[in-house]
Amino acid sequence: MLEGKVQRGAAESTVEVLPKQLKGCANCERRRIRCDRRRPHCAKCDKKGLPCPGYDRRLRWVEGVAARGHLRGRTVPTRPSSEDKAAFREEDSKDIFTERSQLDKRKDFMSSVVVLNAPIAQATRPCKYPDSLTSVFMDYYRLNLAGLMVWMDSDENHYRTQVVPLAANQPAVGFAIMAFAAQHGAMTVPDESVAENARDRCLRLIQTRAQDMTARLIKGDDLNDHGDVVDAEWMLASILIMCNYENARRRLQIADDHRRAARTIVNLFKCQSSINNRDLFAFLRNQLAIDDVLAATTSCDLPLIRNAVTPAPGSEHLLFSRYLTFLHRITLVSADAVDSHPSISHLRSGLTMPLIQSEFEQARGATLMAAGRLGLAGSSMSLDFIRLVEVYHNAGLLYSLRCLDYATEHASERIVAVASLFDQLTGFEDLAAFVQNLAWPTFIAGTECHGDRQRQEIIAGLLMEIHEGTRFSYYLDAVNFLKEFWAGEDNDWRPLARMREAIGQRVLVV
Repeated sequence: MLEGKVQRGAAESTVEVLPKQLKGCANCERRRIRCDRRRPHCAKCDKKGLPCPGYDRRLRWVEGVAARGHLRGRTVPTRPSSEDKAAFREEDSKDIFTERSQLDKRKDFMSSVVVLNAPIAQATRPCKYPDSLTSVFMDYYRLNLAGLMVWMDSDENHYRTQVVPLAANQPAVGFAIMAFAAQHGAMTVPDESVAENARDRCLRLIQTRAQDMTARLIKGDDLNDHGDVVDAEWMLASILIMCNYENARRRLQIADDHRRAARTIVNLFKCQSSINNRDLFAFLRNQLAIDDVLAATTSCDLPLIRNAVTPAPGSEHLLFSRYLTFLHRITLVSADAVDSHPSISHLRSGLTMPLIQSEFEQARGATLMAAGRLGLAGSSMSLDFIRLVEVYHNAGLLYSLRCLDYATEHASERIVAVASLFDQLTGFEDLAAFVQNLAWPTFIAGTECHGDRQRQEIIAGLLMEIHEGTRFSYYLDAVNFLKEFWAGEDNDWRPLARMREAIGQRVLVV
């Protein structure tokens, strides 16, 4: 691989040929120590007791045109708009997604994609597979994985009906599906590194398209034609699949970085007229909102929380849309209290317990009405879906009671909600049909049974069933977190979550 740098002007983006020496894992880089790059985990992380994030590609972001040089601190001009706009740019060898506000009193987003810690040669290495093998991956994803990425699987699942067909013309989607299917199925393939190769090629294609967008936006062009939104759709679909791929491998920081990239694509296109009547874009945006809102509930990362994508305006007819919108309002209030240390009673002004109960009741009704429009009434899944709605209703109440410090003041409401949540969680007739949706409410139930050994065993068992049903290994981290929490004296789970996130061991239950 060539050494040195090749820089061009900002209008062309900045490209750097990566050095021969590979970077270590993110933990060692952050700690500024030499990483031995041992696989699967480096020795430094093992010795410190940290989960090694590995040496994989990820999508990240920073602000400005350049991180150094005469363009440092400068922003890229974009065409004025009354709504949020986005642009792409690079920082030396990095294409990075970012968000930036305040440009001539207008909101503009400066964004670009980066691929870190992966040599260019690795991404461009020949990686051809027989058509029969590609078909195996597509079939595996269609049959086993597409249903794990939505609230309720059906013949109308867009991951199956629209995203899979995209792979025929959009290689990045095919590579994303190949990586996820190969990793999840642990299939025997001619190349044992097929998942990693497919991942790298997928992210390289996303990066290349982002560079093209950068150049156009710097010239003042709008990304508002049919081809642009088609590109946005395949980029979003690919990134969301890669988020699941990284989550399944317990690479939570990398998955967070990918979600930041997806978030910026949404912010770039959400106000463009070209997305009108684009069902796939709307679907992918709302899929990102589900992940963003639930991921924020167990995080202390303020930018992640404040910049989370929420359900689109006018999407109240979708399953759990109103629920997620209000849940994120609770998360924002709680995060602001932790950040600025004011009295929570001052910040929660207006969020009284009756209002919280009313909002969640209305959200429950909206979701049940949405389910009715989908023709669930009278189906074999209808009773279990009602249980799912009740599960989220009670989990939302308990999360709000804890995060707004109402748990002691409204102890009776908490007791009732806990009992109801456990009744519903253990009452599913076909747990497998909704197993992909149960991790978050099961985790919340686990945070509310401190000191109750019997309920703790129920929660640990449920999370193990969820892990077995999805094969997503990061759910095991949630079990370990709860066991540590149960063994402690504090009956509030949030301090432990903050402490663990600070050392790179965040809990995620999306």
